[in-house]
Amino acid sequence: MKTISLISCVVFCLANYACSKKTGTGTVTPPVNHAPVAVLAATVKSANPFTVDFKVTASDEDHDALTYKWDFGEGTTKDGTATETFTYPENKTFTIKVAVSDGKSPNVNLAVAINSTVIVITIDNAQKFQTMEGFGGFGAKDVYWSSGPFTSPDFVNTLINDLGLTILRDNVPTDFEAVNDNNDPFVTDLSKYDLNASIKDHLQYLKDMKAAGLKKLIISIWSAPAWMKTNNNINGLAADAPPYNPNPTVQNNQLRTDMYNEYAERCVAYIKIIKQETGIDIDAMSLQNEPRFTEPYESCVFNGEALRDLIKVVGKRFKDEGLATKIFMPEDIGYLDGVSGMVQPTLNDLVARQYVSIVAVHGYALDGVTADSPDAITWQTMYSWGAQYNMPLWMTETSGFSNDMKGAMDLSKAIYTAITFGNISAWLYWSLSTGTLDQFCLMSSSGTMSKRYYVSKNFYHYVKPGDYRIKSSAPDLSNIYPSVFKNDTAHTNTVVLINDNTEGRVVKLQGSSLPTQFQMFVTSMNDDCKDYGIINTADGFLLPANSVVTLYNKN
Repeated sequence: MKTISLISCVVFCLANYACSKKTGTGTVTPPVNHAPVAVLAATVKSANPFTVDFKVTASDEDHDALTYKWDFGEGTTKDGTATETFTYPENKTFTIKVAVSDGKSPNVNLAVAINSTVIVITIDNAQKFQTMEGFGGFGAKDVYWSSGPFTSPDFVNTLINDLGLTILRDNVPTDFEAVNDNNDPFVTDLSKYDLNASIKDHLQYLKDMKAAGLKKLIISIWSAPAWMKTNNNINGLAADAPPYNPNPTVQNNQLRTDMYNEYAERCVAYIKIIKQETGIDIDAMSLQNEPRFTEPYESCVFNGEALRDLIKVVGKRFKDEGLATKIFMPEDIGYLDGVSGMVQPTLNDLVARQYVSIVAVHGYALDGVTADSPDAITWQTMYSWGAQYNMPLWMTETSGFSNDMKGAMDLSKAIYTAITFGNISAWLYWSLSTGTLDQFCLMSSSGTMSKRYYVSKNFYHYVKPGDYRIKSSAPDLSNIYPSVFKNDTAHTNTVVLINDNTEGRVVKLQGSSLPTQFQMFVTSMNDDCKDYGIINTADGFLLPANSVVTLYNKN
């Protein structure tokens, strides 16, 4: 008993020593109490009814037990816990308060406002816009300038059946005709083209994609072979946008004008060999990628007049050969006047124009989502160039979106802007897959998907060739961006909604001839194009914070 009493005394004395201090006068001062530190967050949980989760994240340096007294803003108060859920009537604003107490310090008072307003998305089936031709991108399982691998069953299945890619963009390898097949550009000897060069890395991949159901293959040319060029090199000296030189020297990275027929022959040979080796009819070909730019990699410089003259030669050759492959141009990038200068000479020339089917541009940093934004006006202007001749506008390359949710949201808004203001009918990302997941790809060759992959899937998988866009709108300043599509033959309705807010938003659809239900797929910080099940069109539903949501119906 004596031992127990001694231990109790020691414990008692140590405890008093730890939580008190004796002053020089012998007076014992009580320990200092620390007030709790706390923050309050609110998350909209569901829309029917409008339900919100509240969470207090709190800590107390003294490890005191904390209590929570809630005021839910509509008259209800309660002593609760750090997490609470409450339901509100629609279309009102409430201020929720909670007092956090350790029983010693003054209360820590927290507050948050919620708005239960339901945002109405108006859909007008009577107003129809462009018919979509597809979504896709460039490249294979790894970039062609790597050692591969370039294809696999899982990779091909992912692109076609999960992502929903319908357009594949590929390039003509420069060593496909490293040496002239013969001296007559009008006599094409397919046996002289090198199928053991870089093209071999493309062929099995293209076969696999065709077998999986690829809808459309388009081709872009990076450079003519060295023997056709003024600098005798497939590359330029440095990155630049130099003026086109009508009297070029060896310093100019340009196609020789006396080689236009040889260039046309090479295009024809490639189209025929791809058909021969893979069974694919190339849908469309760009005669030069980004033609105003010279680069230290494969590139070649044109101006609008030179591109126009080349199109006349190649277009006539396609016609004479009976090829159905279309020509798209100019695949340019940069300031609007520069792109216009590449387009207008061809569109203003009756002969050249008859050989062009598509105006195609590269869409870098064009993501302004309002009608009066410079980006939206740029898209409207570019669309107007070809619209007068019934030529669709395509966006055939973009990248550079950061490898996080913000980058994914920026990408989704760029797609929305191009579709809504540019009436684009095709959208393609620059590279589908690379060895390392970075801002230039949607996924890695090891199979890791970025958030950019999933927001792309919200469009790619559910908006298909033949779908036409119909009029849709959300209230100004709501930061909700809708894109709505319909296909009368396939009997599908697709609604893609971007919520560019840091909080969840409840929305409802309003319009005639809407299906009664939709399947809902959500990409957000926590979800990757996740199936949220069936929603009733007549009900409100939740768009999570910073999310892309697709509603899909097939009847």
